[in-house]
Amino acid sequence: MSDSPKRKRLKQSTLTAMFNTKSQQKQIEEEVLNEIFAPRVDSELQKQQRQLLAEAAENRRNRKSSPSAINNKCSDNSKPDRLVHYTDSRKSSANEKKIPSHDVPSTSAAAASASTPPTLEYDFEESPVLFSDSEPLSSQSQHLEDSNQSTQLVVPSPPPTLTREKSYGVPYSNLNRKPESSAKLPQLASTPDHTLLFRPHIRPGSAPRPYPDTYQDHWNNNFVRMPCSRENLYPFQDENGQKILISRWEMIKSTLLQGVSNSLDLEVAVLKYNARYCNKWNFRGLHSFFGEVLDEDEQDHFFQVTMPAIIDLALQLPNICTQSPPLLKCQKNHSITMTQKQVASLLANAFFCTFPRRNAQQKKSEYSRFPDINFNRLFEGSQAGIHPTKAEKLKCILNYFRRITTTEPTGTITFRRCAIDRFPEWSTSTARLRDLHVSTEGTIEDNGRGMLQMDFANKFVGGGVLGFGSVQEEIRFLICPELLVSRLFTEVLDDNECLLITGAERYSDYTGYANSFKWAGNHVDNTSRDDWGRRCTEIVAVDALVFHSKAAQYKTNLLTREINKAYCGFNDNTTPVKNRSAVATGNWGCGAFGGDPRLKALVQLMAAAECQRDMAYFTFNDARLCSDIHNIHVFLKSQDVSVSSLWNVILQYGKCENKTISLYDYIYQVYTNYDDSTDEENEKDDHN
Repeated sequence: MSDSPKRKRLKQSTLTAMFNTKSQQKQIEEEVLNEIFAPRVDSELQKQQRQLLAEAAENRRNRKSSPSAINNKCSDNSKPDRLVHYTDSRKSSANEKKIPSHDVPSTSAAAASASTPPTLEYDFEESPVLFSDSEPLSSQSQHLEDSNQSTQLVVPSPPPTLTREKSYGVPYSNLNRKPESSAKLPQLASTPDHTLLFRPHIRPGSAPRPYPDTYQDHWNNNFVRMPCSRENLYPFQDENGQKILISRWEMIKSTLLQGVSNSLDLEVAVLKYNARYCNKWNFRGLHSFFGEVLDEDEQDHFFQVTMPAIIDLALQLPNICTQSPPLLKCQKNHSITMTQKQVASLLANAFFCTFPRRNAQQKKSEYSRFPDINFNRLFEGSQAGIHPTKAEKLKCILNYFRRITTTEPTGTITFRRCAIDRFPEWSTSTARLRDLHVSTEGTIEDNGRGMLQMDFANKFVGGGVLGFGSVQEEIRFLICPELLVSRLFTEVLDDNECLLITGAERYSDYTGYANSFKWAGNHVDNTSRDDWGRRCTEIVAVDALVFHSKAAQYKTNLLTREINKAYCGFNDNTTPVKNRSAVATGNWGCGAFGGDPRLKALVQLMAAAECQRDMAYFTFNDARLCSDIHNIHVFLKSQDVSVSSLWNVILQYGKCENKTISLYDYIYQVYTNYDDSTDEENEKDDHN
C-alpha cells in the first residue's frame, strides 16, 4: 500500500489509548463522528478536525503504550487460523502488501513479541468512512472503564440518527440491466434439457400455439399428473351400491359446468371430486371473504363474469396445455418454457383443486417433496371468519384471474432448475468485490428492474403463500401469481440448487409487510419482452438456512453452505461477463430465518464477486444498515481485499468465543492493523 507523508502523519492508534481521561476520550469520539458524517468538502473546520486527530495520533505514538492484539477479543483458549500478519517492525517483510491466505503467524503470538506498537490508520481524504458497526457507545464506554490492565481495540460507533443519506455507492445507471445489457438469445427450441410446451414461433400480440396439436399424456412419476389424464380415475358408488372407477376429469367437467354462483356452490363442487376431504377441509375463509370482505357489486361481478371465465379456462386444459410438464427434480438441470395462457389454465385448475395426488402430505406420499398446489388451504378460515392476510391474498389472486380472463396473455415464461456440482475454493479465491448500490428506499421488484432479482425462498418454493405467510417470497408470488405454478413441478431445493424464473408478469401493487400486507390495486407491467416472448424479469429462488442462534451462523460448514447457495443463484457461465445483469437483493435469510444482515450482505457480495456481477442492495428502511454496508464495502475495495482474504477473516472472527466487538469492527481492525504493521516496517527500511 502507498506510504504518502500525509498518510503517515494521520496514523492513529486505538481511541482507548489516545487519552488517559474520559473527558479526552469523549472529545476525540465527537471529532471522529463529525468527520465521519460531515460532508466531504475542503472546509477550515474539517482541516482543524484532521489536525486534531493527527496531533492525537502523534501524542499516542510518543506515549509508546503497549498494544493489544486483535485476539484479545477472543478467549485465551481460542485457536485462530493463520490468517493475518500482525508483527512488529523487526519481523515484518518490507515488500509485504496484502494478507496472505496461508502460512501466516498466529496474531496472538506475533503481538506478544511486538515492541513497536502497530497502529490503526485512517486517511481521511483517500479512505472510506470507517467504524460504523460497533456496539452501542454506552456499552463501549463501560468496557473502556473496565480495561485497566490491557488496552482493548474498541472503536466508537455513531448513533443511527446521524445517518443522513438514503442511498450510497454507484448510481443505478452504472449497473447492468436487461434488456439493455442482454446478450443475443439462442434460437428457441426443445432440447434434452429444455422442454418447450408450444411451437417456437413468437408473434407479438398473439399467444404461441401449444405443442403438440393434440393432448399427449404422461402418467408417471417424472411428469405432472394432469387432471385431464385418462389415468386419473376416481372411486364412485353407483346406484346399485357397487364401487366403480370413473374418469375424474369427466366428474370435474360435469360438476363445474353446472355453474358456480356463490361460495357455497364452489365448496360443493370442489368436495364432489375430493370427497375424502369433506371432513378435513373447511371453506370458512372463502365464505367470509365473499360475505364480509367484498361488497355486493364485487361479488356479483366475480360470480357472473369472472367465475365462468375461470371455469372455461380450467376445462380447456387439454387444449391449452397439450402435454404434461416434466417435474423439475433434484440434481437435474432442466428448463420448462410455457405460455402465459398455459400457466393460467394450470392455475385455474389449482383454484378448483383438481390436481390429483397433491393433497396428501405424509412423508411417504408421492408428492411429499413438492409444495402443495391446490388452493384449499387458502380457502380455510376459523369460526371468526377469514384471516385478514388471507383476505388480501385472495384479492391478489382474483385480480390476476380478472385480468387474464379479460385480456388473454400472449407472453411466455421459463422455469429453470439449476444444480452446481463444483463450487469455488473460497479460501483461495482471487476475485475482488464488484460495484454496489445500497439504498434504504425502494424494493427489489420496483427498483431492481432488469436485474437478477432475489427471491428469499423457502426450500419448498413459494413457502407459505397458500397459508398464512406474507413476507418477501410470499408477497412476490402474490403480486406475480404466475410464479405459483412453479409449485406444481419443482421438487424441494437441495443445498446446491436454485430455481430461476424468467418472464413472470406483475399484476398487483401492495403495501405493508407480514401482518400489515395489503393488496393496493391493479398493476400494469410495462417491462419489455425478449426474443422468446418473456418479460425481461429474472427472479431466482434461493433458500437460506434457519438459524436459532447468532453463533451458529459462523460455523464453517454452515457459512460455506450459505455462500455456495448464493453462488448457485448468481452463477451464469453461459453469459459473457459484460452482459451479466446486476443482482438486486437485500436481507436474505434474515428476519424469521434468524440471519445477521451484516454477515449475509458480505456473503452475497463475495458470491457476486466470484460470479462477476454488481449488486443493488435494499435495506428496507434500515438507514444504519445501509450506511454500514456501504462503509465496509468502500473500505474493503480501497484495501483491495480479495474474496479469499475476507472469507478467512470472517472464519477467524467466527472462532472467537467471546465476541465483544462486531464483525465489521473486527474486519476494520484486522486490515488497518495489518496495514499499520507494514507501514511501520517500511518506515524502518526507509530510515535504514
